Parts: sequence; structure tokens; C-alpha cells
Amino acid sequence: MSHPTRDHILDAAAKVFAEHGFRGATTRLIAEAADVNEVTLFRLFGSKDVLLGEAIRTRVYEREVSPLPETPGDARAELIAWAAAEYKQIVAHRASIRQGMSELNERPELRRCMAQGPLGGYARLQRYINALMAAGRCAGDADAVNAAAMLLGALFADAMGRDMMPEVLPPAKHVPHAYVDLMLAGIGYSARPAAVRRRSASARAKRSA
Repeated sequence: MSHPTRDHILDAAAKVFAEHGFRGATTRLIAEAADVNEVTLFRLFGSKDVLLGEAIRTRVYEREVSPLPETPGDARAELIAWAAAEYKQIVAHRASIRQGMSELNERPELRRCMAQGPLGGYARLQRYINALMAAGRCAGDADAVNAAAMLLGALFADAMGRDMMPEVLPPAKHVPHAYVDLMLAGIGYSARPAAVRRRSASARAKRSA
């Protein structure tokens, strides 16, 4: 048997959970996946619940949130890069997310750890959209909360549902561009601040006079 480490065992437990769910992820299966004995699992973690809880939290939901600049530049390019990273994370953990959602009624304590990553993404995206609004690059009635929910909801639905019903979703090569463009259209995004647009319009009017 290999020399056990917590990280190695947590990786194995997360993999077994993704394949079998909480009930099916027995300590025997986890020990086999980690190439350790069950005594080692209990010595390091105390119980199956503690082991799986830590594995689910640290390997699936408490992930690093993709960065967005504090001061928006080319918002379309920045949001596409950010959304692509978020989408990749969801797809990578799709099996675990599905298992976690199926366990919520029986194990409501999972809600807290399942919300860690998504809440971080929502908060960062809302700050970015608010920065666009403050710079006068969105419509006056734009709503950062609704816009962030629309974009992240679309990414999540696509990542979770593409393998089941790809025919109702945009072509894979258009993700995440299609969803970012829809969100930007919804908030009335412009590449230039409103003041610059007004000056440009005024200059055009003078030239035509």
C-alpha cells in the first residue's frame, strides 16, 4: 500500500462520491480507491461522514473563483474568458454536483458547502457588472443581480444538461459566447461610456450642420 496522505484520500473519496453518491460511497470503496486500509480512514477522519463531508466541500464546492478585473476593459472578452473558466469547472464536477443535488433532501447540511463556489461566482460577477454600470457602460435600468443570475444560470443549465438534451442548447462551439452576448444585450452594454457616446454624437451633429 502507498503511504497515505489526507489529500490523496480526499481525492479518492470525492471520486467515489461522484460515482456512487453518499450512501454508496462505502469506506471499503474509498479505501480501495485510495490504496489504503479502512483503519487508516478512520484514524485520519474519524468517520465516513466527516471524510465525505470534507471531500465534497474541498474537492467540489469550495473552489477558487475565476478572476474578473476590478476595472472593466473589454467587457465582452473579459466575461467570455471568465464564463469559460466557470463553465469548465461545472463540467469537470458535473457528476459530483448531480450526486450532491440528489442527496439534498436526505442530507440538507450539504446545502451550505454546495453554495460556496456558486455564491463566490455570483458576488464577483455582480461587482463587475456594477463597475460597468458606474462607468456608464450599461443602460440606466440595468440590474446586476438579475444579469448575474441569468449568465450563471445559463452556464449551469448548459453544463448540466448538454449530455442529456444537446439539441435544445446552442452549439457547443458557441459556449460561452452566446450567453455572454445575451447578458450584455440585456443590460444595454456599450464598449464606450455614456459620456463618450454623447460627445461623439454631438460631434457628428456639428459636422453635419
